[in-house]
Amino acid sequence: MTGTTDLPQIKRGRQPVKFPLTHQEKEVLDHLYMHAGAWTKAEALQHLSNARIWEMLRAEVLGVKPTPMGPLIVLLAHGRQAVYGYSSGAVSLNRQVDRAYFRLALSHLGWSCPGPDGPTLLLSDFSLPGQFVEVETDAGLALVGAKLMGNGYSSKHIGRIADRMHSTALYRNFNVIVLTPSPRKGQTQVEKHKAFLKVIHVLPNTGDTGHTQVFKIEGSPTALPAGPYLSGEAWRNDQQYLALPKRVLHTLQQSRSDRMEQALLSLECDGVMSAAQLLRFYGLVPEDFPGSWGIKALLRTTPSQRTSEQRVVFLTLSRKLARLDEHRLAHRAGTGRARHLLNIPPDKNRWIAEYRGRLKSEEPDALYTTLEGEEVAIEYDDGTYSSDVIDRKLRTFRDRGFAGTIWAVSNPLRQRNLTERIGSRLRQEILLAEWWK
Repeated sequence: MTGTTDLPQIKRGRQPVKFPLTHQEKEVLDHLYMHAGAWTKAEALQHLSNARIWEMLRAEVLGVKPTPMGPLIVLLAHGRQAVYGYSSGAVSLNRQVDRAYFRLALSHLGWSCPGPDGPTLLLSDFSLPGQFVEVETDAGLALVGAKLMGNGYSSKHIGRIADRMHSTALYRNFNVIVLTPSPRKGQTQVEKHKAFLKVIHVLPNTGDTGHTQVFKIEGSPTALPAGPYLSGEAWRNDQQYLALPKRVLHTLQQSRSDRMEQALLSLECDGVMSAAQLLRFYGLVPEDFPGSWGIKALLRTTPSQRTSEQRVVFLTLSRKLARLDEHRLAHRAGTGRARHLLNIPPDKNRWIAEYRGRLKSEEPDALYTTLEGEEVAIEYDDGTYSSDVIDRKLRTFRDRGFAGTIWAVSNPLRQRNLTERIGSRLRQEILLAEWWK
């Protein structure tokens, strides 16, 4: 676990897993999943040998998830299958990481949860959205919550918590404390509710500097050809290339410098691209763009499919975009994949990603203006939209006068099911936008 290239790669698709575990290993991994959330490398070595950790990584029982704290080890779908005999109904990977962040942040601050026989104000009985529990702090008992992924709780969420707990916290004389990786979030709310609300910036370090979630791309010699990525005649009979969009196929037959120019235009237009798509559609690697930003992630490409866990690298030219939550990055990458599949050039005057600058339920993920001047709504669906949300989006897009809606999804099952349900209401057939391939 010393370098990114050394990590075992997660295979695509559903893989049969027969990984024998001892009774003690099952207990250890159960505790990881149910209580610890995720391990640092040092914590993993307290429970398992280095050789056994690597065996579990290779078998995809465990996975390494990059986070703002550094890399953490989580139990993957194959691990849940090995421990429990099933992998459905799983806690999200981000929730597992947030659980670990809460635990590590308390340790970093020297705080702890009261024991069964310790003093208590029964603060954990208050039902708050998120992980808020009673904690023994250096200033006494307090109701403490923590969130790491997505750069912590939003300022609006902190404000809602403060408004909800205002009267109770003042009446019972206890503090509500929010732990966050952001040094700025929530400070306005603290000024407003300083009698009981505290927002503390804390970001423990996992101690492993070999994996950084966000990193600056450095150039390196490449073995990729300086001339066309596709040349000669052999590829003309290869279906994997013939199935590519026409613009992509044309680009792959250009010189490396021309391909780099086209990839830069796409990055500027879409904001984000996966390293896999950069190679597949442009015959290039991230190192071809020194100075850009890379983001390592381990996520579920279809959140509702517990076995869709993939290790990916995103590429962006924007430091601001590099700070986005990994699922927002995936959404941008999926929308960009849809543009490629539609054979639409990367023209920011005709394709506007995250229309009006913010991603809202009533706004399309992108707005495309056709040569005839018609505005078409583009929507990327990773499987998390309910039927009501889908209907509301389509109704809203229609009422706003868009010439039609183009829908893209992240997996074939979703594509088939939605085709049956809403296909007749769309401008064209539903796209399969597997941006991580």
